[in-house]
Amino acid sequence: MFKKILAILFCIVVTALLGAYFFFVSRLEAKEVPELRCSRIEVSIQDSLSKNFISMAEIKQMVADSALGRRLSDINTFDIEKSLTQSGAISTAEAYTVYPDILNIVVTQREPVLRFKTADCDFYCDRSGFILPVSGARALDLPVVTGNLPYTLQKGPTEDIEAAGWLAGLLSFTERVRNNAYWSDEIEQIEVAEDSNMTLYLRKRPFRIVFGTATDMDEKFRKMGVFYKTILPTEEGAKYKEVNIKYKNQIICK
Repeated sequence: MFKKILAILFCIVVTALLGAYFFFVSRLEAKEVPELRCSRIEVSIQDSLSKNFISMAEIKQMVADSALGRRLSDINTFDIEKSLTQSGAISTAEAYTVYPDILNIVVTQREPVLRFKTADCDFYCDRSGFILPVSGARALDLPVVTGNLPYTLQKGPTEDIEAAGWLAGLLSFTERVRNNAYWSDEIEQIEVAEDSNMTLYLRKRPFRIVFGTATDMDEKFRKMGVFYKTILPTEEGAKYKEVNIKYKNQIICK
């Protein structure tokens, strides 16, 4: 009986001591955590092997004032993410703190779908119409748009409604090409005339396709398919240098 009482008392004492220990440790940590300050910024660029529009050093510099030397509890990761995605080259950003002194940043870059190249300008464009610089980026195998571009577009991002509408039509055309493996591999260059008519130059074919404007695209792509399947394989079809599909219900070969 006496031994049983001693065992119970021992358990009570041990439990009390452990409780006191964890209480004081938690109090110390509660005092310590607010004083933990950011001394390192770690950056991960998820798609750095395929694109190179921004470097880790540039990202660190962009957020340094908002993080380095600040208490972890005072770092506004939401504001950091917002500022990074507004920078241009970055599509998505995730920022979070890691004990005891690190700010982690994970980003993805914008994905170009076209390259515009004239005597006056040279830049990439993503599917939303955002303009990206060519300098510093790895060479990307994308359709190249040449010829007559809206003047405001040549100067970079624009709020010009007419230019924005023209670009939206071109991007819609490009999206259809990208979603078709055959046409994506076939079309290399898009030359734009003053009237916005497009001429397509091909990677492996000696002829060009006069597509017209980015309208009635279902019909025009259907006519392209008809030409490739029924006319091109013929002896006469191999001699043509130009295929015009811009007119309704017509395929004009020269």
